[in-house]
Amino acid sequence: MSLFNGIEKDEPSSRGILGRLRALRAGFTDESPASMPIAGAGRKEDTDREPRFVRRDKPLKAESVDTKPGQPMTLGMRLRMGDVTDVEANDSDAHEAAGVDPAQPEAPRHPARVEPTIDHAAEAQRAAENVPGTTQADVPESAMASPVMRRNTAESDESRGEAHDVAPQAMPPTQPAEGMHEAHEVHAQADVVSQQAEFLPSGLRQLVAADALGFKRILSERGQDATLRITDAARREFVAVEVQAGMAIVITTRTFHESALYPTYVKDLERADIKVHEEMIATDAVIAAIYATERNRSAAILPESSRAIGTFRDVAEAAHAYGAGDIHFEYRDFNDDVEVRFRVNGDLYTYRKLPKALVRRALSAAYQDLVARNTNSGETFQPTASQSAMIPLVVHSDIVNIRWQSSPLVGGFDVGLRLLDGNFRNLKVLMPEQMGLQTSQLRIVQALGNVSGGVTVFTGETGSAKSTLLRAMSFMLASRDLRKQFAVNEPSEYPQPWLSDISIPRRPDETDEEANRKCAEVIRTLMRMDPDDVTVGEIRDRVVAGLVAELALTGHPVRTTLHADSAIGAFMRLAGGRLQLPMDEVSSEKFINAVANQKLIPLLCPHCKVPARDVMPAAQIETLERKFGLDTSKMACRDEAGCEHCRLKGLFTRAGKVAAGTKGQTLAMEIFRPTLEFLDRVAERDWRGAESVWRSARTTGFDTDDMTGKTIYEHALFKASQGIIDPRFIDTAMRPFDEYRIFADRDGRLPS
Repeated sequence: MSLFNGIEKDEPSSRGILGRLRALRAGFTDESPASMPIAGAGRKEDTDREPRFVRRDKPLKAESVDTKPGQPMTLGMRLRMGDVTDVEANDSDAHEAAGVDPAQPEAPRHPARVEPTIDHAAEAQRAAENVPGTTQADVPESAMASPVMRRNTAESDESRGEAHDVAPQAMPPTQPAEGMHEAHEVHAQADVVSQQAEFLPSGLRQLVAADALGFKRILSERGQDATLRITDAARREFVAVEVQAGMAIVITTRTFHESALYPTYVKDLERADIKVHEEMIATDAVIAAIYATERNRSAAILPESSRAIGTFRDVAEAAHAYGAGDIHFEYRDFNDDVEVRFRVNGDLYTYRKLPKALVRRALSAAYQDLVARNTNSGETFQPTASQSAMIPLVVHSDIVNIRWQSSPLVGGFDVGLRLLDGNFRNLKVLMPEQMGLQTSQLRIVQALGNVSGGVTVFTGETGSAKSTLLRAMSFMLASRDLRKQFAVNEPSEYPQPWLSDISIPRRPDETDEEANRKCAEVIRTLMRMDPDDVTVGEIRDRVVAGLVAELALTGHPVRTTLHADSAIGAFMRLAGGRLQLPMDEVSSEKFINAVANQKLIPLLCPHCKVPARDVMPAAQIETLERKFGLDTSKMACRDEAGCEHCRLKGLFTRAGKVAAGTKGQTLAMEIFRPTLEFLDRVAERDWRGAESVWRSARTTGFDTDDMTGKTIYEHALFKASQGIIDPRFIDTAMRPFDEYRIFADRDGRLPS
């Protein structure tokens, strides 16, 4: 008899007489504890035999292993007690199979649990009949999901069934009540049930309803224009939706997530320059509901030749939602992505960083397919050339005119898009009183609508609302229905249906001289079309300036803009430099009706602004009080952290801070109508004397709203004294407090 006699492999009877003899050897020749009965022999069981793993077609309950009282259970004993066809770990019958004395517990962890004595005759009878100890009807439905739960429940019921066959005198005096034993089994089953809950793949959330998902379009839809092409079978278990430009969410079933196609589709999205923002798990019903949404059906109707136009639209819609005035695409060869920035309330914030290939396709498709006729300089987008165009775009319920201007740079290119109002039917004209002008300034603006001849010049930096004010002034004319108004722009920006608007396109290979000559030809044409009122977008060269002077001096009111840093600077540019108008025309009383300089300043959020005395240096507070005579108790500064009323989630500075602290913009302006004394100084080119004549007309301090004789700097000081703008903006963006020069008022007094 060998050491491994009891665990030798059993051979089926179909292999011959030798195989049968070998299978019967352990039962007839060996009397060791390692021997085990033959299935179906029907003989009396010998508890001294050791169970063997046998090959059989039907389940066979193995016999228990005899152990001495207090002997610990080993792994081999537990395996020998297990079902041959089911070798999962199970120790619920460990005490029963081992035959441990009920009065002596096996481990200190369960001191109160003592198993009843097993009826081996009944056990052998069930094994011979190949009938399990319990039926499925005896097992709770919640335990049917796992073999371990079925085994634990069956053996628990079996133990309870066997306990009823035991004589009352066999129960030890310390045996707990049967109800306590059953309660223990119920708790064990509850633990197993809680562990059998369906777990999602690690790190993935579950989408329970299609309505909980917001998206732009479906990327895996049928059609030739689909970004991600998948099979119809996969479409039942997989969907990819685009939530923002270049960003997608993938939803799939649990089984498809584990298939080989899933990572392939994710890689295909990355090759299409789409970043997978999130992966989610859902049922096939939820995925079918996503495909059936009305948003997807309406988007599929649009014949978007490529997803590139959709990307351009998404960026424009996001900028419009933030109230941005400009969009900047900053393409750099040395960066991996293109930074997209929005100008909101006068500041630039980063919106997204998109893949280069996606941005190139979006800009090329938008320039080729969306640009309005006769407004573009070139048929296709050329990053190596300066190009301008106008793009009318429907954004939600608004029509937006996008002014395109691109320029090549060292190591890349920039594309700047100005968002303008483009609705011709539902006009939204921003009037001067809504821009932040004071009463004295509004009187001058209104008076300029009742002049015959002369030119009104507005100066300021780019994006200072010069074109907005020109449009408002032409709309303000009380008798505009009785007049013939013209406007000349390169190109036209705002809808002005009450006048005749001429847009001048520019070719990419056109020089400044050729473009100015074309503008001059248009103005010459207007002089023969009986104009009553003319608006010229900008004076750029000497030829255009001469034509504007000719119109103004012949009785046609003209409004135009000029690049200058002050009202005095406008006279200096007209009389010298590139424009070089004759001095007798510039100093003529009939030529200049009014001149203005303006600047947009961010408005503080009224909910989170902080007192200026708490954040500004004491030296600056003292300067504002001593030099300008201002009360700093009402002054306030911007809170960079912002609040829920002003925080723009999704826009960040390059330092990583969220855009916050401001709400809207206000206009600071200096405007005056030249006097004869002022024009005399201009005729002599005495620019300092001319400025002194103008600024000495001031009659009030800097804390009052009378802007007579006050500069744009002093208008901003007044707004700061009212706590609506940050005084630090004046010090950093306009001129330091210590360097600003103050002129005495009409009575020779200085603020104190």
